[in-house]
Amino acid sequence: MERYFYLEHSLIYQNKYVIHFDTYLFPYPMEKPDSYDVLISRLLNLSYANYLRYARDRLGAQLIGKNSRNITVLFDGSLEVKAFVKLINKRLEYIINERDYPYDYEEDNGEIKLIPFDGNEDNN
Repeated sequence: MERYFYLEHSLIYQNKYVIHFDTYLFPYPMEKPDSYDVLISRLLNLSYANYLRYARDRLGAQLIGKNSRNITVLFDGSLEVKAFVKLINKRLEYIINERDYPYDYEEDNGEIKLIPFDGNEDNN
């Protein structure tokens, strides 16, 4: 599993971590660099505001810069946060895999047929 997201020590705040996104591993360029800030919320199918609330209420994150353009989300590095980082890595890896390989395979008498992914789990 690729580690697109990982915890990194905050340079400013002691004993705090930020979730860092490795842009070099990500195979697709994004037009706006600020798009990486909302990527986690989109992976979880949340609005950015709801992601910030989730991080604060469930993961114990501290939000810095509430009235500024960029909000810094600081974590304590607990097991829950590490599991959360693992979750968003798996979600992103799944999405990249579905984009790169949008077909299911079916074998019929030794012949392989490609079945396009139509969004349904049941292809019956």
